[in-house]
Amino acid sequence: MLPLLIEYLLAFLAGLAVKITDWLEDERKSNHPIKYVFAILYGVLLGYTISVATFSVLFLAALIAQVFAGKVDKNSHLLGYVVAAVCLFAFGFPAIDIALFGYFLIFAFLDEIEYVGKFEFISTYRPLLPLSAVPFILFGRIDFLIGILIFDIGYFASEPLANSFVAKKDKKNKVK
Repeated sequence: MLPLLIEYLLAFLAGLAVKITDWLEDERKSNHPIKYVFAILYGVLLGYTISVATFSVLFLAALIAQVFAGKVDKNSHLLGYVVAAVCLFAFGFPAIDIALFGYFLIFAFLDEIEYVGKFEFISTYRPLLPLSAVPFILFGRIDFLIGILIFDIGYFASEPLANSFVAKKDKKNKVK
């Protein structure tokens, strides 16, 4: 079993790689093959993290919820998902509490629904899965909350970083 800090680092890096793939695929509509590199990276990171982390049941539920919500809709995401599944087989499935898995699966799925109007913030920030982890603090399981929050920090931090990189690149190209 890895030290918890390394598990959290893997969660952060997976969040970065997932969002960079999303950003390249959905916002930039990029055909650049680098999106597949990031998809493979997030697949390995998620697969390994689910295999070894103390909060693996939450991440596995989130991964499965993506399928039920129809979010595995692009080739890059399909690749990331397949790589995660292969890594799960290679590194081993964790012991899963089915009730806990079902609980997190419901909230992960609800986070993936496209809300409109006054509930649109749920689609943007996906707070339901992290909020579902809060009660487990009472049982000494703060790792669920920290794991998903750190993933989300990586996820939300990557878009401004990517946009900054593109802005610098565009500015540099205009100077030439």
